[in-house]
Amino acid sequence: MSRPKQCIQWIDIARAMAMFLVFFGHLGDSWFPALKPIFRAIYTFHMPLFFVLSGLFFKPAIEFVSLLKKRTRTLLIPYYVFSVFALAAPAAKMLHPSLYTSAGKSASVNPLQSIGSIVFAQGNAGLWFLWSLFVASLALWITIKITRDNTYVLTATLLVYIVLDFVVKDIPFAVQLPFQIGKIFEATAYVGFGYLLAKLCNAYSWDHINGTRKLFYSALTLVLFLLLFFVSECLTMPNIVVQCVLSFLTTLAGIAMVICLSLLIPAATVISTVGKDSLVFYALNDIILKITKFFLFSVLHIPAQTANLPMELLFGLITVICAMVLTYVCNIFIQRHMRWSIGDIHFDNK
Repeated sequence: MSRPKQCIQWIDIARAMAMFLVFFGHLGDSWFPALKPIFRAIYTFHMPLFFVLSGLFFKPAIEFVSLLKKRTRTLLIPYYVFSVFALAAPAAKMLHPSLYTSAGKSASVNPLQSIGSIVFAQGNAGLWFLWSLFVASLALWITIKITRDNTYVLTATLLVYIVLDFVVKDIPFAVQLPFQIGKIFEATAYVGFGYLLAKLCNAYSWDHINGTRKLFYSALTLVLFLLLFFVSECLTMPNIVVQCVLSFLTTLAGIAMVICLSLLIPAATVISTVGKDSLVFYALNDIILKITKFFLFSVLHIPAQTANLPMELLFGLITVICAMVLTYVCNIFIQRHMRWSIGDIHFDNK
């Protein structure tokens, strides 16, 4: 999610599309119950998509210590800086539980446990993706060295990681392992797929693909994703193996769909900025969405929860657009005055 040194139009657009999906997926079905199927569809692929896009820029030639230092600076510093916002809720719950009970929310959850989950990057607490990408980058470097960067061996190894991820997901305590160790197989596999995509398919030049082919690939992947998602949602799978294979194929189809659609969207400064600075948008999406929803639904009393599907979709889009505009403004300030918070500790503001 950090700002890449290479600026490739379709990758910036794909990052921006992925970030839009993050905002939309985080609207919450408590406010938008009619949008549950859309949320489920988004959650089948939107974070693996970010892993793949990050893998496009992975360079295994870098020394391990240099990689460790770089990823610590660009991922862990932002994680703990922006986790201050995530810590606000459990801290307020601990100091003033009446704020939650008066709002109709439960204050029974141990706030110290919530704080610990954020500090130690457990489960889906806080900005978990940053720690997960950190661990995956190191694991992929080791994997590439062990496989000697042999394409076939590396691909087979990454597929084994996918299988291991499905196994690990059924282990109850795995999700609570610290520092996103429980997601190491999934994250490493998809970052690795991104690396292989750049290595084998000349992904950096895809902006120059013929327009007709772009349109065909977009339509094909869109139909394929919708078909696979419909099958996984509506049909009973004969066994767990078929279910896991279908889930994996649905994820790949969703990733391919966004990549193909990103090739169709023309370049625009606003979209490119969201893509290049997606780290900031991800870091602020939760707190900004909460502020936006509070204003729209508690202050303006927009009836999102009782609306029909088309109106819920409209209210959802309005909410996401408002939140992303507000985040865009915050990003301008951060890029000018707080670049240290995103790991640019050598920034010279002359």
